[in-house]
Amino acid sequence: MSAASVMPAGGGSMQMEPQTGWRQSLPQQILTGLPLTLFFPVGVMYGGVLLFYISLLVSGSYLKKMHRIRQSPMLLPVLGLSLVSMVLAALQDVPPEISKEFWPGFLHYQTYLFLLPFLTVTAGLWQRRATYVFFAGAILAATLFVANFFHLLPVNTLFRSYVIYEGNKSILLGILMAIAAAWMLHDLRMHRDHLVWRVLAIVYVAAVLVLLAKTRTASLLFFILCGVLILRQMGWSWRTVALPVILLAALGGAWKYALSLPPPTTCEVRLVQASPWEIFKLRSLCTVHQLHDFSQGRKVNDDGMRLELYKITSEIIAEEPWTGHGIATWMYLYQQEAKGLISGTMTTPHNDYLLYLTEMGVVGLLALLAIWATQYWVAYRMTVHENPNTREMAMPLLMLTIAMMLGGMFNAILRDGVFGMAFVILLAIPLAGMRNKN
Repeated sequence: MSAASVMPAGGGSMQMEPQTGWRQSLPQQILTGLPLTLFFPVGVMYGGVLLFYISLLVSGSYLKKMHRIRQSPMLLPVLGLSLVSMVLAALQDVPPEISKEFWPGFLHYQTYLFLLPFLTVTAGLWQRRATYVFFAGAILAATLFVANFFHLLPVNTLFRSYVIYEGNKSILLGILMAIAAAWMLHDLRMHRDHLVWRVLAIVYVAAVLVLLAKTRTASLLFFILCGVLILRQMGWSWRTVALPVILLAALGGAWKYALSLPPPTTCEVRLVQASPWEIFKLRSLCTVHQLHDFSQGRKVNDDGMRLELYKITSEIIAEEPWTGHGIATWMYLYQQEAKGLISGTMTTPHNDYLLYLTEMGVVGLLALLAIWATQYWVAYRMTVHENPNTREMAMPLLMLTIAMMLGGMFNAILRDGVFGMAFVILLAIPLAGMRNKN
């Protein structure tokens, strides 16, 4: 069944089946609270997911649950990606050098399968509650970043990602705050009660994100999602074309101004004692100068090594562009090509597009893009639906898809379970109740 046939069941509102008894409503209740677990160590998130799976078993009605999965517009594209990975894995000769990485690498391509059990939950008021729990988690995360700025947080397991930059988990916290702040803006458009408190919450989360979260990807994502909201609010007109042009012109001017400034003496933020705003400017200047130096063929430092990653990975892709070199081969191939370089010990290309092209070729990347295209199409179908609750969930789904596609340009969004499971949980909120046309 094609994505073009996506409609809520019955052609009316999103399917909202009545639940009777605490067992039947248990999956909804647990899913409502899961967004809060995303802001804590990954073990808390996985513990919550395990509890959700147990609730599915306890709640019964297995045939109905299977029917909901079969009727989901996400089923075929998700199975399509898994099928492509299985076929390519079956045809692959696994050399001894990657034997230990093969099965973990293969499982990473099955991340979207974890979404299917979440699709058994029907739409309802829990979606609004889960959204507000997500907002509360973002405000809590912002408060923890502020507390760490004043040296009030202990360096323990619970708060470690707020105190010490821990790579993917720290980046995820910033991305979650960016998505939450953008969702808050959308919610402000739809609901004007408690207006002052809503505005203060948005400003608070956004300010902490930009100044304290230490992730450029999340800051960029927040501004892009705000732009999407502005374009949506304006509707289709000459202004929807003029605004991006103005923004690009402003970006070009800012680029030239940054290049006119002397390059920073160091891009190691951890070595710099400065205000949050000065650190934000430092990271921005470092990014511009590193991009310019790389384009001119000059050597880059650790802060600019992703450019080196992308260049060498692109050369590897060109050797086997259609079906790739095989699952779990990127690290081995890259480290062979990058011996002696600053990026020679990297374990991922920090780019899902390049990873898929390297290991599964154009075929694998198209399978991933088919999933994201389906998410876009479902979001569009929701915008023209007669049910206002369905229409309200369209923008969160669109924003999540943009976040995954943008995040995949700079991070291992689906290669890393920390990112992947978090997005699966968030996707479950707007996708609940969406069905193919009968």
